[in-house]
Amino acid sequence: MLTVMTPGAAAIRPLNPETHGAWTRVLAKAGYMIDPWRCDVDSGAFVVGLQTLSLLGLRQTPCGIIDLVRAYDQKDRATILSILEQATATSSSFCFSAMVRRQGGSSRQLCCIGNSTISDGAGGSLQGVFAVPRNGTALSV
Repeated sequence: MLTVMTPGAAAIRPLNPETHGAWTRVLAKAGYMIDPWRCDVDSGAFVVGLQTLSLLGLRQTPCGIIDLVRAYDQKDRATILSILEQATATSSSFCFSAMVRRQGGSSRQLCCIGNSTISDGAGGSLQGVFAVPRNGTALSV
């Protein structure tokens, strides 16, 4: 069960596609907008969906990790970087939630659910979904 949707919260577990699926179903059932993403670990390039690209205020996809992290509230950045660092060290399922600060001072919650598949040598991939509450949608914790 997903219990980490408070901004700044995160979880990482050994790779389990069912965990990813269960977390995604909780958000979809709660009415969150779901947008897929993927990242090649070797290049560090993230390909995000158009809705997430717009929310993050980014102009192009693929984009780099620094581009993504800069869009988040500064107090959430260390948590996000820690989760992504752990996810690139070993195959895992992970999620985090953070606030995205937009121009003009508004903010939106953005949840990330992902899986990492890391090979024994170098390389691997990350993939998952970003989820944004629709207007008036909030997931109770």
